[in-house]
Amino acid sequence: MAATLVALTSLLSPLVDAVEFDLGTGGNLAINGYATLAATYADTDHQADFRPAQFQNFGSGLTRTWDFANDSNVALQGIWRTPWPTLRLVGQVVAVNDTYDHFTPRVDWAYFGWSPHVEVEGRIGRFPFPSGLQSETRWVGSSRLEVRAPLAIYHALPVSSLDGADLNWRPMRGDWAMRVRALYGSTQADLASRFGDGTANIRDVIGLSLEGSNGPWRAYVGGFHSDIAASYPSTLKLVAALRAASNAYPPAAALVHDWSPDYDGYSQVDLGVEYIKAPWTLRAEALARFSDTRLVGNLRDAYLLAGYSFGTWTPFASFNALYTVGKFDPEPVPPAPPIATAAIRAHNAAIAGVVDSRIATLGLHWAASAPIDVKLQWDRHWLVRNVDGGAFSNRQPGFVGRDKPINVFTIALDYAF
Repeated sequence: MAATLVALTSLLSPLVDAVEFDLGTGGNLAINGYATLAATYADTDHQADFRPAQFQNFGSGLTRTWDFANDSNVALQGIWRTPWPTLRLVGQVVAVNDTYDHFTPRVDWAYFGWSPHVEVEGRIGRFPFPSGLQSETRWVGSSRLEVRAPLAIYHALPVSSLDGADLNWRPMRGDWAMRVRALYGSTQADLASRFGDGTANIRDVIGLSLEGSNGPWRAYVGGFHSDIAASYPSTLKLVAALRAASNAYPPAAALVHDWSPDYDGYSQVDLGVEYIKAPWTLRAEALARFSDTRLVGNLRDAYLLAGYSFGTWTPFASFNALYTVGKFDPEPVPPAPPIATAAIRAHNAAIAGVVDSRIATLGLHWAASAPIDVKLQWDRHWLVRNVDGGAFSNRQPGFVGRDKPINVFTIALDYAF
């Protein structure tokens, strides 16, 4: 196996390289990119599909035995440094598996950057969504030891970019290279959830973050507030049923807001710290999300990761904890009238399948042959409560509430140029 991988990486290494074009009076154009090819197997007893991101719907477990799509991607990035030294144009197209199980390209970045000062840059267009240490490298497998961005931070974030404007200030403070970022924007995403396929519209995102780097250390703290409207066919029917039942059964009216498709405010705060100095790699992040509705949920998630290198080999371990704060006990079902009985039963069915889980990971990262990395990863998932679905979709009746851990195995090859 090792000999086969060595041969494969030696063949791939010279295939593609970053290129740069001198456009004369037109400036300079640089093109680079990255790709990940991954194979994932989830032992769900054919009761559910494993999905690394909330906007994905199908995967290994129920739909297929081995999944080659959800953890794989390919991207190209172009940077045009215009004839005007203060102005540049950046674009990135990334192909990933989407909600409808289509491996399709999308424009993840497309912005103009203006730098009136060496420490200041303003951007307008589409740029990375502000969330955590890996918000700008979420799809770049070669930027981390693990196969995928940590589920505790990124699974419940269905978007990776934002349309709007931001202002970045990068001063030096002693030995610390700082970055202060303020932004405003909006975005939209199709996503799969326990309610079926739907759409999330996120508007009026106002964010602020502070990041600092000093030698092997990197730290991040940030947050944002926005309005979100999430709409699913099943929850629209549920809202209609609860409203229809509220005259005959007043407690149903109090449940409508939980599932309303109207815009409602939510906020998120996240922080992280990273230390990378051979042979150690250490990283920890945590987030808190605040929302008044069950459609978005109140989240308290965190993870820890540690890796230790032996030459080109780095074994690593991590632990992710995903927890939803709130009341998820079923409502008492009234025996009558029938319209209320049906509505409350539908409500109780809808609260099942939140993302809560605990995930222990063991992995091995091999810096095989620059710029290629090979990774082996074993994730062991535990569902926490009898309403939890974890990072799994298309759950069958026998899945939710199971006590048996779920094992997920992945092998991945990362390439960057």
